[in-house]
Amino acid sequence: MKWGYLNRPQLNNEHGMTLVLVLLVLTVLSILGMGLLGVVMNNAQMSSGERDYQSTYYIAEAGITKRFQEVKSEVQDAYESTSSESDFYRELESAMLIETSLDTFEAAFGEQPKADMKVEKLNQSNPRQYRMTSEGMIDNRSRTVERTFEVGWAPKRQFSVPEHMSVFTETTIDLSGGATITGNLGTNSAAARSIRLDGGARINDGDIYVPEGSERDAVDAPDWMDVPPTIAMGSPSELKLPPFPVYPNYEPLPDQRWNDYHVIEDGNLKIDSWKSNGYTLNLERNASLSEIILTSNRKLTIDTGNNDKAIVVDDLNVQNGHINLAGSGKLTVYVNGEINMGAGSDINNGGNIEDLQIYLKSSQMSNSLNLSGSQKIFGSLYAEDADITLSGGGGFQGHIFTGGSNFTINGGARAYASLLFAPHADFSISGGGSVDGSVIAHQFSASGGARVKYEEEDMDIPFDPGGGSTEPEELIDAEPIREAP
Repeated sequence: MKWGYLNRPQLNNEHGMTLVLVLLVLTVLSILGMGLLGVVMNNAQMSSGERDYQSTYYIAEAGITKRFQEVKSEVQDAYESTSSESDFYRELESAMLIETSLDTFEAAFGEQPKADMKVEKLNQSNPRQYRMTSEGMIDNRSRTVERTFEVGWAPKRQFSVPEHMSVFTETTIDLSGGATITGNLGTNSAAARSIRLDGGARINDGDIYVPEGSERDAVDAPDWMDVPPTIAMGSPSELKLPPFPVYPNYEPLPDQRWNDYHVIEDGNLKIDSWKSNGYTLNLERNASLSEIILTSNRKLTIDTGNNDKAIVVDDLNVQNGHINLAGSGKLTVYVNGEINMGAGSDINNGGNIEDLQIYLKSSQMSNSLNLSGSQKIFGSLYAEDADITLSGGGGFQGHIFTGGSNFTINGGARAYASLLFAPHADFSISGGGSVDGSVIAHQFSASGGARVKYEEEDMDIPFDPGGGSTEPEELIDAEPIREAP
């Protein structure tokens, strides 16, 4: 009992507990502080890394945007300085397929951003496909974006047409006998009296354009006649036909029976019987024929379906008949031999002019084309070297191009909304013949109430293989920018 009594005060002694508690609290707070400090520092590092990661994307995007604008300029420069597809791509790729850098960004947090760009070729076709990549870099981080695009070569215009001219010639213009020209007229000739007016001829709502230096002596007209001013033009206009195409080779159409009649037999499409009248040729592919013949006011419909089609034919012989077009596709007819159209015949009468174009190759059979009995063609014609005659109420609505030496319109014949382009021809209009459009010829004469009224062409010229001036946006087709995998 005495021993236990002596130890009791020691068990109840609490001196020093405060120090222990303080140390314990300090230890816990230290641990928490260190942990919090670690979290803050880690978050700071993560924020810095995320900032750099996002920044590299925007740097790469800025680089590819700038480089793509440069490529547009390089495309335009190459297109303007070349005349063929091979030269265009060669010059373009010498400037475009190089590695470039962009390091003009402002420094951020002591680091200098940079973008490295390059363009690589993906194929050899036209249009040609390329891939542009841009790697954005800041510190030790990088991201890459890419953009796929293609560049197409478009053939340039192979001929030029003097603009806003009712009549333009290489040499002379003669107006007499009540002939009327509405619109501008001009000539490349600097010779004196290259433009002659007499006998009630008139020029309405237009001016006369001649080479510089020939303004005083170019016009020969009576003193009493009201003649519009003579204006000096710039350099002479080159009157040059576009290249005549090389005809394609197509498989002939197989023999076909319709209404118990051989409508197509041995390469001949025959609408020469009451049994074949009203036949529809469903043209499912490009094809060739020896002859297309229509007689006795009969009808043929050519259905192109949903796509453009072409026929190569030796002779187009519409003795007396009507060819209509159906379908949404356009039709091109290549004629090797002769186009023969009898009185009252028509092709695509009342149809869309742009749906039909006809080529007539040079041959002994095709040295002339006559529409002389109320025949009508709604389409465009390119004759390699045929002389053209429209007379007796014949009409043509569309463009006519010819390399022939004579072009005659008389007897009430009319050409509507047309470009009549005959740079080698003596062009003559008389007897009430008229043109709504433009006449381009070697020389021009009009008399007997003839009329030419300028009309702006409101349709594409099908024989022009190019489109004149082309903007880089028309040559380049690009996909959106995306991050590279």
